[in-house]
Amino acid sequence: MNSIVTVLWQNILPIFVIAGFGFALQRWQTIDKRTLSKVTLYVLSPSLVFSSLVNSRLPGEELIDLAVFTVVVILVMAMLAVLVATALRLPRRKLVTLLVVTIFVNSGNYGLTLVQLRYGEAGLSRAIVYYTTSTILLYSVGIFLASMGRLHWRQALGRMLRLPPVYAAAGAIVVYAFNLPIPTPLLRAVEVAGQGAIPVMLLVLGMQIGSMQGGLEWRLTAPAVILRLLVAPVVAVMVAGFLGITGLGRATSVIEASMPTAVITIILATEFDLQPSAVTSIVILTTLLSPLTLAATITLLGL
Repeated sequence: MNSIVTVLWQNILPIFVIAGFGFALQRWQTIDKRTLSKVTLYVLSPSLVFSSLVNSRLPGEELIDLAVFTVVVILVMAMLAVLVATALRLPRRKLVTLLVVTIFVNSGNYGLTLVQLRYGEAGLSRAIVYYTTSTILLYSVGIFLASMGRLHWRQALGRMLRLPPVYAAAGAIVVYAFNLPIPTPLLRAVEVAGQGAIPVMLLVLGMQIGSMQGGLEWRLTAPAVILRLLVAPVVAVMVAGFLGITGLGRATSVIEASMPTAVITIILATEFDLQPSAVTSIVILTTLLSPLTLAATITLLGL
């Protein structure tokens, strides 16, 4: 129990303090969250992905293992979400919503901060692999899925290909793979912009909590919460064991995969009219419950 309290106090509480600033700000001053969300989606988050990947110093083999872990975990969670949605006979829009909130987690502002507080820079460099891989999938598959909530797949694909973040993620892969030089002023500018992503997204989370109204749609919320907070850690541990990932890589990857639903799914839901109130409810509920499940996961697994 002491260990769980320590994790909550030292590693998780600071994150919620920053989100609390956003909550207080929203209650004090009504802020246009949509504009702030667009700034995060189009500038800050892609900058963090780009700068994190091109500055990575991990051995190539470990980087590939951690990236494969991310893809496999997301695929397994997606299949489970589809099975649950089918069993509940959810319509297409709700099925897409369940998919998005189940497979995309808060591995950036929440996950990276938690890993850095607990494991330092060595842990952060490994957690960034999960964040980068999942964000690339978010900016491609995630945007495509969000569009599919209302659009035909051809229209969804076209809309995805018009978004700048998709090309920022692809550019980062090319630069890293071929070790291409980047002008120092440009790289530093991108790094500074990327450093703003984590605090701004935490503030957006707090602001969303501060402005939330209405009840919960339990038929959609309950399975999403169970899949994200209870099933995902089990899946992550099994996948890590299957791939032979151990040590710090295992610890950081399991923690990242166990995070609550990503705040940026609210941004996608707002941008693509994908039941934003329901997505906001799921993000808030999984975030508020996550300190308990994360602390228990870290303690029980000795992470």
